[in-house]
Amino acid sequence: MAYFNGIQYATNAAVTANPGRRASGCEIEINYINDQGRSRNMILRVTDSTVIRSADGRRISCSSIAAGQRINAAFTDTESPTTPPVARAYSITQLGTGGGTVGIDIDL
Repeated sequence: MAYFNGIQYATNAAVTANPGRRASGCEIEINYINDQGRSRNMILRVTDSTVIRSADGRRISCSSIAAGQRINAAFTDTESPTTPPVARAYSITQLGTGGGTVGIDIDL
């Protein structure tokens, strides 16, 4: 977990649920270790501007993300006051079974 220019980064986060599609996109719930070393859940709101990639770098849809997978994610540092909080996702990259990724790109 890191912060940079108002963006939070969660690495090797576990997908705990894919609550499904909404009219404006979909939402993915993750669990990650925050900068204080504590486990934290977050719902990532996926929109048309969110870049979602597979471990080999191909663009994929939100429905390709499933509970139990590991991802890297970049999302807003502003979040809702709900439990778990909701933040807008900039990018999500699936991790391969070997733990590596091709990279993360952010369309702002």
